[in-house]
Amino acid sequence: MSDGAAAASAVISAGCREAAGAGAAVLASGGNAVDAAIAASAVQCVRELPWCGLGGDAFALVSDSAGGLQALNGAGAVPKALATASIPGGLLPRFGPLSISVPGLVDAWWRLSQRYGSRLLATLIEPAAELADEGFTLDEAFARALHRVQDAVAGDDPFVAEFREGNGSAVGERFRLPALARTLREIGAAGPATFYRGRLASELVATVDRLGGLLSADDFAAHSCDFAAPMTVSYGSAGLSVTPPVSMGWVLVQQLLLYERLGGRLIDDEADRIDLMVRCKHAAFSDLAGMARWQEADDVMEVLSDASLDRWCSVIADQRRSAMAPPVAAAVPAGAAGTDTTCLSVVDERGLMVTFIHSLFNEFGSRVVVPGTGIVLNDRLAKQPARVDGSSEAHQRRRPLHTLVGYHLAHRGRRLVGATPGGRGQVQTNFQVLRSIIDDNATPQAAVDRPRWLSGAPRVPDANDLLFLEPGISPAVRAELARRGHRLAPQDAPADPDLFGSCTITGTTSQSGQAFAAADHRRSASLSSVHPRGRTGNTSDATGKMAPQAAGRATKETA
Repeated sequence: MSDGAAAASAVISAGCREAAGAGAAVLASGGNAVDAAIAASAVQCVRELPWCGLGGDAFALVSDSAGGLQALNGAGAVPKALATASIPGGLLPRFGPLSISVPGLVDAWWRLSQRYGSRLLATLIEPAAELADEGFTLDEAFARALHRVQDAVAGDDPFVAEFREGNGSAVGERFRLPALARTLREIGAAGPATFYRGRLASELVATVDRLGGLLSADDFAAHSCDFAAPMTVSYGSAGLSVTPPVSMGWVLVQQLLLYERLGGRLIDDEADRIDLMVRCKHAAFSDLAGMARWQEADDVMEVLSDASLDRWCSVIADQRRSAMAPPVAAAVPAGAAGTDTTCLSVVDERGLMVTFIHSLFNEFGSRVVVPGTGIVLNDRLAKQPARVDGSSEAHQRRRPLHTLVGYHLAHRGRRLVGATPGGRGQVQTNFQVLRSIIDDNATPQAAVDRPRWLSGAPRVPDANDLLFLEPGISPAVRAELARRGHRLAPQDAPADPDLFGSCTITGTTSQSGQAFAAADHRRSASLSSVHPRGRTGNTSDATGKMAPQAAGRATKETA
């Protein structure tokens, strides 16, 4: 399996060029994969500000050279005050202060750095601070996001003062974030203490309180990320590990297990294969929507039990016996909607690899800006139920459902990690890519490049059973899927690459230790490689366009 950076000893695949370049510079200067991931993630918080940031959450999956695995849950909890608050309508709002959970990203950086890193956090964050200070050129996606949020907020909103004053807003114009640069350097110097218990914590809590939110100083002080064993299953001859709850990783697992039990691995016909995969998706999402406690391991294991899988196999097999039987339409789990996420995957020359995925949830999160800090707070609680079953203690430790998923695959002497943005489409994109790699022995890049489907758009008002097909899927396949009862999105509908994800994958072969990678052409994902003598290669996007490599810092430090 050789694609992407085939001759490299280390490689990073990330959601934007600047992040890939920053991570590669760390690798070239002797840093490890986790060092590179933190540096690249910090750059993404600047360059991909509408979709991730210091006010968001993160998940990571780390594999050491021996294949040992650890997952990091960097999700924050709901405010403790929500247990007794009265929320009109029973659902938390889409935007604003009530949609905010405790941000977990900053502590996730720290925990990863303390357990695996070899560089000071301040050094790793500095490239992001420099980018925020110096600014960057707006691309079309960032400019569109700015205009959308500006149209939605008042002229005196802190968002305008923080991000629009002195900055351009059109494609090609300069965009600087000096307040965010100062905040990044403060976190680098003081560590997470300033964010969860110190000056920044006070600023964050005061802002939320002033706007009528529920987050308190105690909520911030009580936050801590958790390392845990990932969820691991066998699919064919492959071993697949995913981030455990509250991540939706188990939904990816359920889809694959159902597909395998129903003989999907033997299907050659494309229409037949997509038909079965979509039906497996609907089954898994139906279970997800019906679960009140998706963060409880026992509840998750119940839907993955032989009895539960057999029940769904019987339902799906009955549907497929009648060629015109539509799939069981899956309900949508509350809150699992946003496509606005970014991710990265790294492998270093020692075989340490990490996939890191982080998000504000929806574009610009809650749209609550902490003045003078450059921090946008998440809307992770958007449209979540304001009440959960059980005691107030259950409320106080509750973390909301996350669409964010990272995976590790061991197959035929290769190990790889990966992730994709895409809201609840993440588990569907990962399902298709992993199936191609395992069943078809496709290279990661070939698997990523194949045309995809998406069942149920991640945005309203599209129906949850609407099936979107990328243009590369043939008219004959479209016609056969329609004949089998699938409700297809119009063929002439405008193409929206955000619907179909943006994969980042890196890995290594067991025998040669050679690194490989894949980056998605659908958004702005990029690869950057490091060669055996520490020479850093050019950074390229998924179309093969090259960009100058960022300079690295060559000082050796210990955390």
